[in-house]
Amino acid sequence: MNYTVQAGETLFLIAQKYGVTLDALIAANPQLADPGLIFPGQVINIPAPGPATSPFPAGAGKEMPGAPGRKPLHFISITEGGRDVRGASNVPVKPKFTLRFDKNVVNSKVWENNVKSFTLVSQRNENVPLNVTKVDDTVDFSLRQYIYIEPVNPLTPGTTYTLSISPGLMSLAGETLGQSTSGQAVTITFRTAG
Repeated sequence: MNYTVQAGETLFLIAQKYGVTLDALIAANPQLADPGLIFPGQVINIPAPGPATSPFPAGAGKEMPGAPGRKPLHFISITEGGRDVRGASNVPVKPKFTLRFDKNVVNSKVWENNVKSFTLVSQRNENVPLNVTKVDDTVDFSLRQYIYIEPVNPLTPGTTYTLSISPGLMSLAGETLGQSTSGQAVTITFRTAG
């Protein structure tokens, strides 16, 4: 079945909506160069659901996507003020980005590695210092998939930036982002307002 992506949707959310695994949805869409980057209006294929394509492991609730050690880590979304940042042209100069992944990326066992997995570069190839933060999974387990990023200083108005996420970003279960991106970094390009 064909499906037209709506604003704010990710492959993970679409998989939940249609009762298929994220892996099955990605496999049904080989035309997607980067499954973490889909856009409103894009047409994708939805595989037929069935017992073997349940999006959650047996006994798990919908708040627990993935099965530890059984599938790679995926980048789900990046938002600022609730809006998708990918390709946006009106990002504030003092943004606070919320990045979502499909596994626990904030546990203390992986945080030292993950905090170093982000770079922001301007169109003039200038590195932008970042504050990378989290809510510890021992404080609020429901936020274990979220990383927050803020530039240390305001960004330059009317400038294009590229945020890169290292393929070495790791989940608590030991999977790396590179396992779902063929070893490539995830890059998000946006432009500041002004």
